Amino acid sequence: MERLLLVHEHADAWLPRLRRRFPDLEVRTCTEATVLPRLIAAFRPTIAYSCKTSGMPGPTHRPLLDAPDLVWLHVGGSGYDHLAGWEERSFVLTNSRGVLAPYLAETLMGALLALVSGLRRHLRQQEAGIWRPNPWRPLAGRTMLLIGTGAIAREVARRARPFGVRVIGLNRTVRDLPEFDEVRPLHALRASLAEADIVSLHLRLTAETRHLIDRSVLSAMREGTLFLNTARGGLVDETALVEALEQGHLAGAYLDVFEEEPLPRESLLWRLDNVILTPHAADQIADWEDRFADFFMDNLERRLDGRPLLNVVAAETAPGPSA
Repeated sequence: MERLLLVHEHADAWLPRLRRRFPDLEVRTCTEATVLPRLIAAFRPTIAYSCKTSGMPGPTHRPLLDAPDLVWLHVGGSGYDHLAGWEERSFVLTNSRGVLAPYLAETLMGALLALVSGLRRHLRQQEAGIWRPNPWRPLAGRTMLLIGTGAIAREVARRARPFGVRVIGLNRTVRDLPEFDEVRPLHALRASLAEADIVSLHLRLTAETRHLIDRSVLSAMREGTLFLNTARGGLVDETALVEALEQGHLAGAYLDVFEEEPLPRESLLWRLDNVILTPHAADQIADWEDRFADFFMDNLERRLDGRPLLNVVAAETAPGPSA
């Protein structure tokens, strides 16, 4: 008999729907981080669903790594860097990559259009009662470099190309993808920066990718580049990024993720006029928790029916693109 443990502060809200769909499944919920170790020891789950929130952030889910009978762990969301070391365990790891990709792409494109059109400047003028037209350069004819070609990057590419944007993707594995004008190997980063007007990050955070965007990479970007990061804050050296923005080497940035979250009040990023910030919420549509839960339940049905699981994460692909 399978034993399912739902680890999420709002897990109790899904129990009626889950029990209707899987009436014979033994289920427990963990909605408080402090009880997770005891619950694992007493219940000994074979399957776990882990979805981090502000009330139960990533590190509080780590006791699941030591659940003795666990054979399958599904992560709500695409990232699993908070579960570092999972490769050494015997369970199968799956994630929810792609579920919210279209919506994050919408947010990213909205922020990009705001940067391009000078919307933030006009909002400041509105607040001050100033009537001053400001010319701006359209997206058409620009080149966008997407570092990573996963589900989110593909959704961004689908939305950018109708604006007349040329889209180049970088990935470790080069293959033709219909959403991109061209896909190149990740080691072509420096050369590709010379062509890019817009650079957007779509990689997972690993030891290999931490501070991939450092001072030398930022310096290699063309003057006036727009920089976007909705992946992970640790991919970027924030001190070097602030310098590039303050000095005007970068024309602007949209940032949804940061090295330290919440972003400290003393961070200079709060005060830069050419930056748009959101609090790691680019894909938090109103029903995001339900969408992740529905995807997990579909995957659970596949397991109980003996069909292959979706979104199985392989250890050797961990440094690849984010979803």
